[in-house]
Amino acid sequence: MKDLIVGAAQTAFALRLKESSNVSDNTKNAQAIAKAWRGAVHKIDPDRFQIEAIVTPELDQRIDIVDPEAACAYEFKVSGKNACAEFYKDIVKVIIWNAKRKKKLAKLVFITEDVCGRPFLDAPMPRAYIAYLAQSGLEVSVEFVHRG
Repeated sequence: MKDLIVGAAQTAFALRLKESSNVSDNTKNAQAIAKAWRGAVHKIDPDRFQIEAIVTPELDQRIDIVDPEAACAYEFKVSGKNACAEFYKDIVKVIIWNAKRKKKLAKLVFITEDVCGRPFLDAPMPRAYIAYLAQSGLEVSVEFVHRG
């Protein structure tokens, strides 16, 4: 069965995507996509999913979606640009989350745009890092959303 959270990201991405060369327009569009995705996940089960879960107050960092039942975190980098840096940062957020809590996250699903994100994340170094993390008990997967 396809992951409902990833499916919601794909739907939000496809419905809100707008072409623009203006940085401000692209930022607003990415924010609208992320907001639509979080809203869709909330509607799936508002009692299950934590939206914008605080990693730890002193760091002022959040994880987009936490599913405590599945011990899974979801991060959605709408634009594939700089997705590689965001990928590594999001892994660190999960590692710190786990260091600060008794109930650990066992999985991170990182979602990003296909065209710009795939060349950097479907590559040897991220795959090697994912394999290394798996040996430590953290399963990481990368999912790609695409236009229409």
